[in-house]
Amino acid sequence: MHTHPNQIRSACERCRRQKLRCSRSLSSPSCARCTRLGLTCQAGLQRRVGRPPKKDMVLHRPAEDMQFVQALLDDTAWNLDPFCGYTPESLPFPMDAWPSVSELDPPEIEQKIIVPSMQVFEKLSKLNVDIHRGWEFVSQLENDFRLSAFVCEDRERQNGYQNIQVVLKAAQEYLVVLKALHRQLGIRTVYCQGRKPHTNRMMLSLEANTESPESIASSSGEATPTSGSTTPELPPIFDSPTMFLIISCYVQLIKHLEVVLRIIFNSISDPHQDLIDAAPMSFAEVPLIEPSTQFVLFSEMFRHIMSQMNLLMGLPSAWSSKSAWTGLLTNQRYRDMLNTELGDVEDGWTTRPGKLMEINRITKDMLDEFTMMGIY
Repeated sequence: MHTHPNQIRSACERCRRQKLRCSRSLSSPSCARCTRLGLTCQAGLQRRVGRPPKKDMVLHRPAEDMQFVQALLDDTAWNLDPFCGYTPESLPFPMDAWPSVSELDPPEIEQKIIVPSMQVFEKLSKLNVDIHRGWEFVSQLENDFRLSAFVCEDRERQNGYQNIQVVLKAAQEYLVVLKALHRQLGIRTVYCQGRKPHTNRMMLSLEANTESPESIASSSGEATPTSGSTTPELPPIFDSPTMFLIISCYVQLIKHLEVVLRIIFNSISDPHQDLIDAAPMSFAEVPLIEPSTQFVLFSEMFRHIMSQMNLLMGLPSAWSSKSAWTGLLTNQRYRDMLNTELGDVEDGWTTRPGKLMEINRITKDMLDEFTMMGIY
């Protein structure tokens, strides 16, 4: 397990206690904020994750904290005056001028940064909450939890059947948002049997209030590279808050579906567990009577959604060079973030989504075999 650079605590004690961004030059013993406020700065660089142990913490007096807070209020560098008149519900969007937001995007990023519409950002935020609730439900289950208990028993006002409904609905909505966002960044021109990429109604509604990369570039007055330019222009990326939400939703969906697929696989591969009966399920108002049909439908739906999600995120795929989707994680910073969250990295990408797809394929093959053998 490697420590991610973002986990290395480098804030001074004052900034850490007040949960403020702390920055210092390599040659300076004092951070920029303490220097500006004329206060003593105690460096806190440690290569351990989390807050410092109590034995390492320097005792501080409340009066010093009050002095620091008062100095912050008097600090002109914050320039928070434009925001003081807003309630949290009415803060302006996008909040580019707010220091704590604008500093999320490091200045060394050479790619053009695009801020999506408020409608798309709100949709992503809501999906992140819904996906987290679903993941929280299954994260408490033991590794050997039985499928019959998962599906039928109510736990915290929900059972596993309802939980799977929630995650599949959220995954579909998340997929639509990813497609709308990717279209805003730009897509590769492709044709298949004479057809161009199609945009459904939900995607159109999300795209209605967004600007294309071309219109953003023209309105900002940026010069476009000429045809003779030798330097290839890097593709645009979304701002950090949007990318954090995209990665958060994706990571939680992967972890959630890993638990569900593991429970299903263990149930089917264990001869001591009874195969469960059919659930009250229908497709296009046509009842699905056979449990094996329900499992295969779930498996194919999962494969279809997950394959597209992986492609939209930019994970290597057999379709990578042929698809209109070129991938949202074009910046190494965000690929590193995804890899750190999921682990199992090979050739620069996490392998957990691929392993999840493989478990789904093996499970479906077993179900097909059981069905054709007359066992299920």
